[in-house]
Order: sequence, then structure tokens, then C-alpha cells
Amino acid sequence: MRSTFIIFILSSLIMISLSGCGWNLNAPDDGNNGGTPSDSVSVYQNVTESNLPDGLTGTTTGVTAGDFDDDGDFDLALAINLGTSRLLINDGSGTFSSQLLTNQSYDSRDIITGYLNSDSYLDLFVVNYSSQITSNLYLNDGNGSFSDFSNRISVTGGFTSAEASDINNDGSTDILIGNEGQNRLLMNTGNGFFNDQGIQRLPQLYDVTQDLTFGDITGDGLLDIVVANLDANKVLINTGSGFFRDQSTRYPYLNQNEESRKVSLVDVDNDNDLDLYVGNATLNQGANRQDRLLINNGNGSFTDDTSNRLPTINANTLAAAFADLDNDGDPDLVIGDYSGGLSILLNNGNGFFTNKTTDWLPDNYTPLVMDIAIADFNNDGLVDLYLAVRGGQDQLLLQKSE
Repeated sequence: MRSTFIIFILSSLIMISLSGCGWNLNAPDDGNNGGTPSDSVSVYQNVTESNLPDGLTGTTTGVTAGDFDDDGDFDLALAINLGTSRLLINDGSGTFSSQLLTNQSYDSRDIITGYLNSDSYLDLFVVNYSSQITSNLYLNDGNGSFSDFSNRISVTGGFTSAEASDINNDGSTDILIGNEGQNRLLMNTGNGFFNDQGIQRLPQLYDVTQDLTFGDITGDGLLDIVVANLDANKVLINTGSGFFRDQSTRYPYLNQNEESRKVSLVDVDNDNDLDLYVGNATLNQGANRQDRLLINNGNGSFTDDTSNRLPTINANTLAAAFADLDNDGDPDLVIGDYSGGLSILLNNGNGFFTNKTTDWLPDNYTPLVMDIAIADFNNDGLVDLYLAVRGGQDQLLLQKSE
């Protein structure tokens, strides 16, 4: 940005565009922006100051982990809102150095990784919220450096989220984009070239999408889609070769508005089908704030068992991630609160969750969480957490070894 005038215009635009999807990145920071309180008795140790580079103090809207430089450890890629997306390269011990993916500033909302061309190196796709600027495609050169091939992406819109998978079983990774309007489906024609077939393959639904996820919920070997919206959530069933039909009757709707910001498909109860976690918020008025846990009946329809399986969750959930935190063989849950806070919920093995936040996290730890990446960053066999933070320093929590 080369002048105060340009900065003012961009700042005004971001306030307008974020209000369209219910965000307000200028909202009061009622947390501590991910500070470094005492963690003498917690399972997780806050190593932000010692292990992360300086300068991660804007708003990181998305984070994804992967071995981008092919050296055997987990690196990180960050989508920065009104900033330059960047890589954090791991030295193998969980200490990171920073490098830019681009020198351009975008209204970026999400970042995903996958094998998007024909080589064996992880590539990146950054989602931008813009009617003029396409989203960004970065192909890995093989050593952790990336080349910009965004000219291969022809679509623009109020994009909020993305997921990547091979939906038509042709050996190439496709990209599904969540939009404020018709969602987009970029089909990979081979070697990282894409064309939009959203109209042909997806139901024509003009929702305000915030998140989406793939998973075989019916058990037929085909990837289905669950969509989190600011209005009614949707279940889209794959009818074969990557064509989808709206079968949202499988989803148990509430009798009040549900402002959903996050969806995850995971087998929480160890019965070999995918259950559905829905992260909710009340950034807009009148919505049900309680997150929901919907149990798969075995055929891809869901029953709401939230009251039995989840504690009360008084959060604006923009981030939720599952991993086996305690090494007992079942998926546990980490929830990030946009308004400030992080929660740790442990699974008993049958899909019933207990809040263990006070045992696992430092006291009074209230970062303003936009996204979460979970991986073993320091190669000690324990699961660690990276938190993408709104209006403050991103956070790195390493699990203590006994």
C-alpha cells in the first residue's frame, strides 16, 4: 500500500465485506489476543514467543499444516486478511521461520493444501473474498518455494472457504469453494488446470456459505458434501462421478435460526460411519449458539444427540478440529472462540465429550481464534496446536511430554 488514501479505501472495503458474512474484525478484543499467561500446570505450553517469528499480529483467517519443503516435518501456511499470505517453515523442533507466498495484499479468508498438479509436492490454494480478484493458486516447486499460477483460476465472488479432494475418482484433486451465493466446484482437468463446473455438478443453491467439508456419509464409497450456512445448512449427496443432489432432509433442523460457521465429519462413536459436528455462533442476532453433535444413523441421515454428548458450549465457534489429543485411540475436540477462548473436549471412546480445558490449557487463556491447525510440530509423538488469531499474535501450543 503506497498511500494513506489507499489504506483508507481498503480499510473501508474490508469493514463492508466482512459485515456481509457476519464478521467484524474491528470488534472489541475482549480476550487477551493470545497472550502468554502462566502455564505451569497445563498440558499445553505456550511457546509463541520462543518458537514463532515476530510480526504475526494482524488477522490470520486460515491456517493449514503440511510438509511443504519435503524435509519430514510439518510446516504451516497462513491466509492473512488484508495482508500477504505466508509460509512458516519448521526447523524440525517446532521452531518456525517466515517467508512470503506473495507480496500482494488480498482479502483472504481460507487456505487449503493438496496435490493439485501431477507431482508429489503439496500445493496451496488461498480463498479471496472479492468480485474483482481471483483466488490464488500456488504450485510447489519442490523445495518449499511456490510459483503463482492464479491465472488458472477464472472465478471470483464472496468466497469464504474451500476444500480439496478427488470427487470424480479421476486421479486429480478438485476444489470446492464456499461462496455467498452459488458455491463453486473447480474440476481439475489435469496437471493443475481447472474449470468451474459448479452449475453442472452442484444444486443451484444461493446460500451464505461459511464452511464445507467432504466425506462419505452414506457408506457407498462416494464423497458427499456438508455445507455450513448462515441460513439453512445443506447435505449434498454424490450420485456418482462427482454430481451432487440436495438431500438436506437428512439434516435435523432446529426450530430456530442456526448460524453455522464450521462443519466437520468424523467418526466420534467408533461405529465406522461419519458423524457431523456443527460449530455455531451468534455474530448475527437471534441464532442458537450451542454447537451440535449429529450422529450418523448408518445410512447418511443424522440424529441430534447434542444434549447427551456435548457440554454447554458458550462460544462463537469459527474453528473446531478433531485429533487424538490424549493418545487413547479416539478423536478429541478443540474449539476456538472468535470472541475469545479455546476449549479442549476429550472423547470417552463412544462419542461422549467432557470439557477438560482447565486441565489442558493455561489459566485465563483467551485468544480470538479464527482457525486451528493440529499436528506434531516438534516430532515428539504428541499432538500440538497452532491458532490463527484475530487482531493479535498467532499462537503455538506444544504438548508437554511427561
